[in-house]
Amino acid sequence: MESEHEQLSLIKSLFIKMGASEKQAVVMASQLLKRAGQIAAERKISKIESIEALLKQVIEAQQES
Repeated sequence: MESEHEQLSLIKSLFIKMGASEKQAVVMASQLLKRAGQIAAERKISKIESIEALLKQVIEAQQES
């Protein structure tokens, strides 16, 4: 499993590829990881599972726009 820094870097890269600026991508990736941790605790699932679910939502929303 990647470290949180590696996860942040990977997710940031995804957001940049989706059109976000570097600064926006860092903020969005940080927020997504924070929310993923909250969801993981609430639902008693792994953080990876919650990251996956959130990223799927982001990608689906971007494809619909």
